[in-house]
Amino acid sequence: MDNTALKKLTIDDLSSVSEVHLRAFKGRALSTLGKEAVRRYYEWQLLGPHQSICLGAFNDNNLAGFCFGGVFRGATSGFLRKNKWYLTLRVITHPWLIASPIFRERLELGLRILRNNPKEHKVTSINKSDMAHIKSFGILAIGVDPRYQGFGYGKKLMMEEEKNAIEQGFQRMQLSVDKNNYHAIGFYESLGWKKEFSLNGNWSGLMIKWLSPLNG
Repeated sequence: MDNTALKKLTIDDLSSVSEVHLRAFKGRALSTLGKEAVRRYYEWQLLGPHQSICLGAFNDNNLAGFCFGGVFRGATSGFLRKNKWYLTLRVITHPWLIASPIFRERLELGLRILRNNPKEHKVTSINKSDMAHIKSFGILAIGVDPRYQGFGYGKKLMMEEEKNAIEQGFQRMQLSVDKNNYHAIGFYESLGWKKEFSLNGNWSGLMIKWLSPLNG
């Protein structure tokens, strides 16, 4: 960890981000589309119409992990619209992707997003019901290369994002996690994050961390 440095990511880092993503998230829907699709996804999060802070944790000159945080406008819908022809060709030339239940589920979700909101960007990192009165900072994605896991890179990235959120006046942070990813849930809880349950007691994977002392 002595050689660790946190830096804001640039477009030149996206190839490395893609490689880390592919190693950290094997089998995920985006990963099955290949490195170029992953790179395009993070390019949109970096350069799109967002208020984002995209950080990389470097060990010497090697990217050990990354975190994309902030307010994302059209994180999914904008990516799909911008890259629809590339993604369509990718699926057509790789028809076996449709055999994956995870990929089919994400494909159907993407199509619903485009149908329901064809013209406007969606704010996907913020609960709509809270937008009017709560300033919320979303963690869109965090990944650590398996070769560097267990050395504190994820914690360091999350704490830096939290520091930036506080400095910018956000009242809380939020993220979504797979309900079956117990390792990730435990990691977030160790950093003070809490599960956010619906009024009927169900949990969809939403977790929050209050930053305002009045709401802690």
